[in-house]
Amino acid sequence: MLVLKPADTRNKNATTLLRLLLKQDSISRVELSRTKGLTKTTITFIINEFIAFGIVEESSIISTDNVGKTPINLHIRTNAVYTIGVHLGRQKVKTVLMDARMNIISKGGEELPYERSVLKDILKKLFESIDYVMEDAKKQKIKIGAIGIGIPGPLDAQTGVVRHPPKLKGWKDVPLGSIVQKEYGIPVWIENDANVSALAEKWLGSGRNIHNFIYIILNEGIGAGVIINDELYQGTYDFVGEIGHFLCYEQGQFQYLEDIAGVDVLLHWANSQGLSVKSLKKMAELLQQDNQIANSIVKKIATWIGSAIVNAIHMIGPQTVFIGGKMVVLGEPLIQPIRKIVSHYLFGKQAVNIQFSSISSNAVPSGAGIYAIVHWLEKKSSEI
Repeated sequence: MLVLKPADTRNKNATTLLRLLLKQDSISRVELSRTKGLTKTTITFIINEFIAFGIVEESSIISTDNVGKTPINLHIRTNAVYTIGVHLGRQKVKTVLMDARMNIISKGGEELPYERSVLKDILKKLFESIDYVMEDAKKQKIKIGAIGIGIPGPLDAQTGVVRHPPKLKGWKDVPLGSIVQKEYGIPVWIENDANVSALAEKWLGSGRNIHNFIYIILNEGIGAGVIINDELYQGTYDFVGEIGHFLCYEQGQFQYLEDIAGVDVLLHWANSQGLSVKSLKKMAELLQQDNQIANSIVKKIATWIGSAIVNAIHMIGPQTVFIGGKMVVLGEPLIQPIRKIVSHYLFGKQAVNIQFSSISSNAVPSGAGIYAIVHWLEKKSSEI
């Protein structure tokens, strides 16, 4: 049996209150006590510490409708911490600047494409993009407190090491967290791009009031972030949601899903059949023109993705499956065949909604920024 020391109990209580304040803006001490079953004395002690260290503030707006003493609502301070959220993808890097209430203040200019998808070039563009946001923050007299990076896995979120992402050349056991932290001298957290996308959908998108959902990111690689009971589920080895490595039997052998249904594969098929497309945007235009070859290719891709979603639903049991990533631009010709497959093969009377992400274009950098905010605040609360 685990016996918590007083300090451990205090840290646990502080983290619990911090998470509730993040999730439910404008909540009183009385409501915190009632919701979490902690004594008013404990609540007051921890909240007063948060206020003293600039993490929490009392609302300046007080209701005049109540009879008797009016509860004072609490908020995470907007300037408690500012973070940079980064999407370090296989082809581009994208950054955003966020405050502690998860508002996007600015974006890191244009997405920066890589000349070559190798480590040296990617790190160069990464630093350029972060520097751009740093300069913008400096002009606004904002001090950056942490950096969050969403990147294709597999990776070790605890140590900040990127293992060996498929379709990302030259990346093997790269200590990305340490490299970036050494460059900027502030805490850096990394996480799988699909996981941080799920966080963004939960905090900023259509997943706010959905307790259990899957967020699928469809890029060159395919992955999923899993939210269970309002929390990101990471599993033992941070390999949860790697649906891009679901096995599919194709052309007489087992192949990984992302090797037969990734963006690069889709474009390769299109060009091999004479469509001459260099981007998904062009593919989307052909779909709008009801090009039969384009429709056939997308339908085949959607069939594989739909079957993977059915398997994921049967394993996890979500209320909703959100689809994000580059393929979102393909629209209805992609999602309708997916819905048809799911509807036809779903076991039991499950009402699972399949829909596009409401924040797909900024999901990864926003989620990475949120990931850094939550970890920074939890780290700071444990130090008080």
